[in-house]
Amino acid sequence: MTATCILLAAMSFSDVAALTRTEAAQAGDVCATGVVTQVVGWRSASGVFADPGNPCGRGIYFSGELQQDPSERVDAAAGFKVGDLIEVRGETTPLAFAPGVSASSIRRIGEMPLPPFREAKLSEMRDGRLDNARVKIKGVVSGVRQMPQVRLDPNASVVQLAVSSDEGLFLAHVPGSAEEWRPILDAEVEVSGCAMSSFSVRAEFRGVQMEVASPEDVVVTKAAPGSPFDRETTSVADLMAFSPKPRDSHARKVRGVVTYSEPGFCYIQDGEHGLKVVGEDAGEFRPGDEVEVVGSPRVVDRMSELRCMAVRRTGAGSLPEPFEGYTLADYARWMYYSSGGAMVDIEWRRVAFSARVIRADARDGSAELILTDGSVTSRVRFSGAAPDFLADAERLRPLVRVCAVAEPSVSDATNDDRMPVLRGISFAAASPDDITFVPDAEWRARKRETYSRNAAWIAVAFLLALVAVGVWSILRARRERDRIAAITAERKRMAADLHDTIEQNLAGAKMLMESSLSIAPDVPPAVEEAVKGAAAVLAHAKSEIRATIFNLRCDEMFDRRPEDVFREMMRHLDRGVVNARCRLRGMPDHLPGALFSDLIGIVQESTTNAIKHGRAKNIVLVSDPLTGDGARGFALRVLNDGEPFDAASALGPEAGHFGLAGMRERAKRNGMRILWETEGRWTSVRVEVKTS
Repeated sequence: MTATCILLAAMSFSDVAALTRTEAAQAGDVCATGVVTQVVGWRSASGVFADPGNPCGRGIYFSGELQQDPSERVDAAAGFKVGDLIEVRGETTPLAFAPGVSASSIRRIGEMPLPPFREAKLSEMRDGRLDNARVKIKGVVSGVRQMPQVRLDPNASVVQLAVSSDEGLFLAHVPGSAEEWRPILDAEVEVSGCAMSSFSVRAEFRGVQMEVASPEDVVVTKAAPGSPFDRETTSVADLMAFSPKPRDSHARKVRGVVTYSEPGFCYIQDGEHGLKVVGEDAGEFRPGDEVEVVGSPRVVDRMSELRCMAVRRTGAGSLPEPFEGYTLADYARWMYYSSGGAMVDIEWRRVAFSARVIRADARDGSAELILTDGSVTSRVRFSGAAPDFLADAERLRPLVRVCAVAEPSVSDATNDDRMPVLRGISFAAASPDDITFVPDAEWRARKRETYSRNAAWIAVAFLLALVAVGVWSILRARRERDRIAAITAERKRMAADLHDTIEQNLAGAKMLMESSLSIAPDVPPAVEEAVKGAAAVLAHAKSEIRATIFNLRCDEMFDRRPEDVFREMMRHLDRGVVNARCRLRGMPDHLPGALFSDLIGIVQESTTNAIKHGRAKNIVLVSDPLTGDGARGFALRVLNDGEPFDAASALGPEAGHFGLAGMRERAKRNGMRILWETEGRWTSVRVEVKTS
């Protein structure tokens, strides 16, 4: 049967297949018959059909799905298979290189046997010359990868096989899972399917891929070795070297020391040559591990690498000595030669150089340094915290010695297509220990400048603090003087009021009582005794009032030594009905006015209580320095030999007695501690005063 073409354009099948992209976009409606040579596994209503007279010739891709909704398919699109004769109606559409047909209807009209696949070479398939043709290519499986679920059929399972032929690498899409296909890694196979181009979004040719209809179309002609490590070791230097011998597409085994690792890849070094190893298991090792790697060599972005199939650790070693003697600018040129004329190989190799850090960035347990040698800027990354000497790197610009793996980035070839061009170079260090600080004159000068600047700021801050303290001290002293002046004025007013009122009234009452006895000489003895007792009480009250007036008018006590004031108080008390003595040690030369005033009040109340309630005959005022717990201050005790009493059960304000309550309040507001104690025959009021 021969192909037919009906409707608007009277074209043969070969005419449609020969359309260019532009012509296919403008050709319009078409109706063509042909034999199905491929059913796309993840598009059940799409495939390739060819001229029944030449089934292995160039075919036409047809699509029976609507792109935006995979559930909608053209009538009778489902159910066809390879070998079916079909009639496709639709309109031509541009694909990658060969034209296609966007089908509006697909009708099965018969079937026919297909001839064997045509043996082809990879070079024949380049540039889309055999797109949609049935071909068979030999090669070695070098990679197996599960493809992500496709949009139009999420239940489809497609695996991508990377196959190395004598002329290079191509990809084959086969149905199944990666686990099913992984056992044929490194096996020699014949892959039969429909050739298609791999292309960019601008339909630019990138490589060759094949769509394989059935797992039976991948035939193993030579099984893979039993163990991937049962093969001879190839040196890294020979792995990519040119050789006139026929190309061996099988995996190679290399040995080396891991110089750097990250998830998904690592660098290894064998002698003076480095290699990038890519694979899921490659990043599980650490710098210094000795490893054996089995994988397929390939060139990616003009740089060699090994696609890992299997890797194992064979021991622990040390990192190789870095290649050095060159500057960062030398490494940035990359393409330079030794004195013997051989090109220096630094690709993925551990190298050393010195440069100045101009920035240090830390992120999530790793760091990146920006370095310069004055003419070239580059980057160094490593895992771990940045060393302390990199703090403030932008200002100090420390000089460091770097030991790291060189990572050249290469552009496309130059105009004469002979040599790639280096776009840039970065470095990967195994650990922070590979970044060594090198003190130099420039760094020291910046450090001194920083110290000087910091010292100046510290001096300014110190002076400002001194000024602030001085101002605060002046304001505090002024507030204290104002407060003392207010207290002094109030004390003078109170003294004047006491002198002009209570003291005069007491004196007058005493005189009246004494004169009453002379006026009435026949007063009964009991009355006379009561009147004399009352006169004595009034005399004592007048004496106490005069002592209080004395203290209130004694303004200069705020400027006198506390010891002198208390000695004068005891001398004044000694003139009365008691014997008063003092022994004072540990008192400071000055006390704050408020504290001093309340302390005097406590002593006065203590002596008054001792005389009035305890009928004491002897009073002793004693002070000693405080000891223990680093306390600074003194303890002042007022001892008397009067009748002892219990301060806890003594009458208080509720019974009209305010003495003890007033003493406690005076002590509390000045941070003093007051205790009532018994020392042998003596009753003691103890006041602890802390001076700091």
